[in-house]
Amino acid sequence: MLRISMSLLLALAVAQGTHAQDAQQTPDGVTESNDPAKAAAIEQAARELKERAKAHPESSADIVRSQTDAGHAFMSGGITVEDRQAMYAERDPYSLWVATVAKPSGAYLSDAKLRIVNVGDKSVALERTMDGPWLFIALPAGTYEVTATFRADDADKDQTLSNRVSVAKSGQRQVVLRFASSAIVAPEMAGPFKGNPFGGPPRK
Repeated sequence: MLRISMSLLLALAVAQGTHAQDAQQTPDGVTESNDPAKAAAIEQAARELKERAKAHPESSADIVRSQTDAGHAFMSGGITVEDRQAMYAERDPYSLWVATVAKPSGAYLSDAKLRIVNVGDKSVALERTMDGPWLFIALPAGTYEVTATFRADDADKDQTLSNRVSVAKSGQRQVVLRFASSAIVAPEMAGPFKGNPFGGPPRK
């Protein structure tokens, strides 16, 4: 969960005030500024942090929200129920949803090495180790080859699975990659998901 602390606001204040022409040096060595513009900038930064905390109160540091070198926004994670609740709530802007699970149990698997390639121009849309069993990415319309490599705890070699998917201009496509693994479904997840890797997490 995102928290706003006085130390963070102080750090912002110091950073903003260091280069102000009217800066003053305090006895404890902290540089202060009386510039109204600098103060306004600090207040705006604090407001933005508060708004982010309000918009995503359930957000976790274990969920990665970023973009590829090509500018495709993605979200990766989902290790805990709370993380999956947050990701499920934010799923709409993404055109492709990838899940990695165990076969035959359907248990979620993390740390698969994922590669998504545009079949048309052979460009790599994404290449990263997944931060959990779910990855969402906003891809333009087209046909993509989704390939993942995973080694189960009880295996002596990697498994590689591929799935070709057509992403439309609107809506969301889903790809599930099922790796042979002895992993089992946690008791608390057996009922709510019923073997569906894209099912909505249980609400608290």
